[in-house]
Amino acid sequence: MTTRGLWRRVFPLRRGSSSERSQAVVEFALVGSIFFTLVFGVIDTARLFESWITVQHAAREGARYALTGRGDCDIASDNRLACIEYNAKEAAMGLSGGPGAVDVTVRMWAYPDYADPPTEGSAGVACDNIEVEVEYDHHFMTPVISAIVPDIMLSGRERVINEPFGRCGGTQ
Repeated sequence: MTTRGLWRRVFPLRRGSSSERSQAVVEFALVGSIFFTLVFGVIDTARLFESWITVQHAAREGARYALTGRGDCDIASDNRLACIEYNAKEAAMGLSGGPGAVDVTVRMWAYPDYADPPTEGSAGVACDNIEVEVEYDHHFMTPVISAIVPDIMLSGRERVINEPFGRCGGTQ
């Protein structure tokens, strides 16, 4: 007996009919598509959660910088509002699209009454209430999910009271 004959005798080839093979391919296609959709859905959910946490962190960092009253940051401008926006955008570095993918809005309520409506685009002075809002458009990577929900707008807000870096109610 040859080696080939012995091999076939020990490990016989099982050949199914073409209909059985076709059935296996169809079953794999059905089960595989559901399985991979679930796996990538979990990954997309984790990415969404990470984006939301990053947006919240960016708003917190912008507000943290704002309450100090500083106007000196890594950019060439001495504009305090630009420095607040810069710090919030730098904290959003990990998002896809980077700092340019977020929109930062700064609002201020004047001391001592903090009356509505707020003044948008102002960093305020000592003791003013200030809010930094960061918005980001999150895109899903899974085609099935992105066909149903193309994107989600994530928003993070942090409101603080400026430190009394000067007399409250005074000018900077």
